[in-house]
Order: sequence, then structure tokens, then C-alpha cells
Amino acid sequence: MRRKHFSYWAKYNYVLSAALDAGTAVGVMLVFFCLQYPLDGTIGHRTVQRWWGNQVYKRTLDWNRTALRILRPGETFGTQVG
Repeated sequence: MRRKHFSYWAKYNYVLSAALDAGTAVGVMLVFFCLQYPLDGTIGHRTVQRWWGNQVYKRTLDWNRTALRILRPGETFGTQVG
């Protein structure tokens, strides 16, 4: 667009930039009011902090320090050497 229609690009480049900036600002405000708007005087106490994505890691084997498979005595991982 800049190469073939430079005058059009030069005229509307700042408008496009302003529109993208305004869209980002509106998006940030929308996320704030949808996810973190204060409930009962606390910001996000029952919304963001209890969201599935913030708690799912606590339900994994790594978090609970549990092995997926338990080796029997004398058993090893991988191929046997020798």
C-alpha cells in the first residue's frame, strides 16, 4: 500500500495508528470491567483469582509430587546397558 498509493498512505496513516491505539485502550478497559471490576470492595476476589487458568496447575502430578509410574525394585528407565 505504501509503495503504490503513497499519498493515500501518508494521509491516513495517522488515522489508522490512532484507531489501533484507541482499540487497544477500549479492549483494556473492557477486560478490566469484565474480569477485575471490584466486587464487595475487593478487586477480582471472586473473578480473576478463582479463574480456572489460575488454579489448574495445582491439580497436576508435578504439583502433588506424585509419580506417574512407580518402578519395582531393580527396574530402571530406558534401555539396559551392557
